[in-house]
Amino acid sequence: MFRKQLILTMCVTFIVMLAFTVSPRAPLYVQARSAPQHREPGGITIPYTNQLSDDTGQPVDGSYDFIFVLYPTEAGGEPLWKEMQLGVPVRQGNFAVLLGNINLISKDAMDNGELWLAVEVRPSEAQTFTPLTPRQQLSATSPDSPTSLSCWHTHFDEWWTGSSEDAGLVVDNRTGTGDGIRGYANSASANYGGVYGVNFAAGPGVYGRSDDGGPGVAGYSSGRGVYGSGADGVVGESATNGMSGVYGNNTATTGYGTTGRSGAYFGVYAWGNDSSAYDTTGDLLLAGNYGEIFTYGNLLNLYSNGNVIIDLDDDNNTTGAFFRILSGSDGILWTVSETMGVIASGRQASVVQTTDRGERLLYSIEGTGIWIEDIGTAALTKGEKTISFEPVFAQTVNLQQPYQVFVTPISQEPVWLYVTTKTAAGFTVRGVTLDGEPANCTFDYRVVAERMGYEDVRLESYTTTAAGGVK
Repeated sequence: MFRKQLILTMCVTFIVMLAFTVSPRAPLYVQARSAPQHREPGGITIPYTNQLSDDTGQPVDGSYDFIFVLYPTEAGGEPLWKEMQLGVPVRQGNFAVLLGNINLISKDAMDNGELWLAVEVRPSEAQTFTPLTPRQQLSATSPDSPTSLSCWHTHFDEWWTGSSEDAGLVVDNRTGTGDGIRGYANSASANYGGVYGVNFAAGPGVYGRSDDGGPGVAGYSSGRGVYGSGADGVVGESATNGMSGVYGNNTATTGYGTTGRSGAYFGVYAWGNDSSAYDTTGDLLLAGNYGEIFTYGNLLNLYSNGNVIIDLDDDNNTTGAFFRILSGSDGILWTVSETMGVIASGRQASVVQTTDRGERLLYSIEGTGIWIEDIGTAALTKGEKTISFEPVFAQTVNLQQPYQVFVTPISQEPVWLYVTTKTAAGFTVRGVTLDGEPANCTFDYRVVAERMGYEDVRLESYTTTAAGGVK
């Protein structure tokens, strides 16, 4: 049940064309639009919208100051109400204010009878105001009946209360085909909406519900708003930590919590913290124990105008975290493990372009340990040559551990080559001919040594299923 105390019903209509000059060289023209009034606790406020243009008819942009005064007569008289609003933004010629936002308009002023609104304006950087002439008359007209919808009307000093725990106001249109509540706003300001709901308790400010296939809440914008060059259909904002500006929830067995779709551009636009590339607060958060991205199509593309970074186990609480690529039958093809490095479950190959045989595959040679090798060519002098390790190579391997050297002579006659010494600095190769004379040929060599830090790794045991059943 609802109790309605009707004090005053009034229609206020502005349909006046005004002209004024901000400076001798930049005259502006103001056209006021119709705007409904509404009640605020302790007084009355009136939404007021105008359009500003220069002497060529082009809309202006900038920041302007206004003085608004209500008089009981068209000329002269004592002011009934007055206020100044500073820094009102004008975008593409449109601006909107709330008369009474600084100094609430009293009911006594509105009951005076005839009301005339005087307006003065100046650019925010100017020193003096320019009056608008003539004054605008505000006409008050009562509707034919308490339920009349023949004009916009106010409910000054009314309180609508309900005994229900669900809502303060319920509009039921189950027998009709239209909306339960429909709100319009001509204001070009982001401060006013067609429907505005506030809840100082724990519930929602506006609650929409549909039981017959339509949307619970629908938003539409024709692109004439103030957000950039157009306006958003629905805007949600939250100032509470851990909460969402817009929250969508579907309790059915199928369907989606939130859907975004665009016929020619991105379906969903997300913008998170951009303080650095490694701030761990990104543009998209997947909740739950298993974050999943799935496409119904045959192709999933990831694009970037720069780098692509995948950070495994950012919180450092999962030993052996991995990035994995599976086949269509969920077979493991390739794994990047935090502890094991890169692991291929199948063959590894590189594609190369041949001169006249097309593209061919070259396959990787697998080893039982982790080794690094170096190859080169040298020449014997009087049957001997000492090879010093290249400094960078020497820092990648453990030369204190045994390493292998393989040599191959390059000669027109048989030559015996052998390694006489191996140290951490290098190795010595000697060569003799079959008759025992020192050889002076060149030779190729190959050195294989254990990679630094992986000396004890050999034929490790490995399972392709991690803890928790993750493949």
